[in-house]
Amino acid sequence: MPRHEYPDDIFDDSRMSFGDHIEELRSRLIKALYGLGFCMMIGFVLDYAGEQIGMPNLGIGRPMMKVLTEPAEAQVRAFYDRRNERARIRLQAERPDQAELERVQKKYNDYDRDLSKLTEEEKRVLRGAPEPLPVRIPLKEFEKAFGLKRADSEQTHLDVTIETYPQHLNYLNQKGENLLENRQFMKTQSAQEAFMVYFKVSLLCGAVLASPVIFYQFWAFIAAGLYPHERRYVHLYLPASVGLFVAGALMCQFIVLPGAVKALIGFNDWIDLDPDLRMNEWLGFALILPVVFGVSFQTPLVMFFLSRLKLLTYDVYLSYWRTAVFTLAVFSAVITPTPDVVTMMYLFVPMFGLYLLGILVCYWFPPKPWFADEDEAEAQVAV
Repeated sequence: MPRHEYPDDIFDDSRMSFGDHIEELRSRLIKALYGLGFCMMIGFVLDYAGEQIGMPNLGIGRPMMKVLTEPAEAQVRAFYDRRNERARIRLQAERPDQAELERVQKKYNDYDRDLSKLTEEEKRVLRGAPEPLPVRIPLKEFEKAFGLKRADSEQTHLDVTIETYPQHLNYLNQKGENLLENRQFMKTQSAQEAFMVYFKVSLLCGAVLASPVIFYQFWAFIAAGLYPHERRYVHLYLPASVGLFVAGALMCQFIVLPGAVKALIGFNDWIDLDPDLRMNEWLGFALILPVVFGVSFQTPLVMFFLSRLKLLTYDVYLSYWRTAVFTLAVFSAVITPTPDVVTMMYLFVPMFGLYLLGILVCYWFPPKPWFADEDEAEAQVAV
C-alpha cells in the first residue's frame, strides 16, 4: 500500500455532515465551558473559606494574585529600603552645629520664614532643626518608673512639650512600615479595578485547572478527522511542546520578572522618582509575559520539526545564524508587552540560546529519508 494511504472507509464510523460537525463543536465547547465554570467556582469557594478561617494561602485566585504581584512588590519594597538607608546615613552626617543652627533659624525668621531666601547649605542646616512636639505622659506609669508621688492625686496625666527631629520620625515611620510589610505597593485607580483584576486572575487559574478537560474536548473533536500517522505526530510532539511552554513560563515568573522589575525600577532611583505601580497594568504585564516566553520557547521544537520534514537542516540553521540574531531581536522587541530594552533582552538571550540548542538537536537527530521506518510500520498497522 502506498505511503500514508488508507482504505476509503477508514472514516465511515465518524463521517458527518457539516451541520453535524457544527453541533459536535457546540457540544464540545459547552462541555469545556462547564469544566471551566466548575473549576472557577471551586476557586471562589476556597478563596472565601481561606479568608474566613484566616488562612490566606488556602484558595486559588487570591494566592495566585500574591504570586503574580510578589516580584514587583518585593523590588519596590527593596527600592524604598535602599532610599531609607541612604536617608539614615545622610541624617547622621547632617547633624548641624548648635551655633550654626541658631544663626540659620534667626535668618529664617527674619525673612518671614521664606525658604527661597536661604542658601542650599542653610536649608540643609535648617532640616536638622528640632521641632516642638506636644505629648501626654500618664503619671501612674511615671510614678512606677521613678518612685515619685503626685502632688495632686486627681491629676492623671502630665501635658508637656518636647523637641524632636521630624526627619528622624519620618525615617522611623518608613522603616516601621517596611518591617511590618503593611504598606501595599500595588494600587487601584477605580472602584471596579480590584474586582476586574481578581476575576481575570480567577479566570486564568480556572482555565489552568480545567485544561485537561478543555484539551480533551478539543482533541476529541480534532482527532476524529485525523489519520493514524497524523495522530502519532501529535502524540509525539505535544508533550515536548507542553514541557517547553511550562519551562518558559516558569523561567519568566521566577527569573525574568524579578530581574526586569529590578532593572526598570532602578531607573526611578537614577532620576529620583517614586515608583507607583497600578495593579491592572502590572497584572497585564505579568500575565502576558509568561505566555510570550512559553510560546517563544517552542523555537527548538519548530526547528526540529522543519528538519524532520527536510525543509531545513542544521547546517542551514548554522550558516544563517546572523540572520537569526536579527530576526529574534526584532521578534523580541515586537512581542514583549513593554517597549524597554531590558525586557526585550531577557527574551532575546534565552531565545538565541534555544536557537543554538535547536541546531544541536537537529545535528544529533538527523531526519530519515521521508520518515521511511515510521511510514512502513504505520502502513503495516493500517493494512
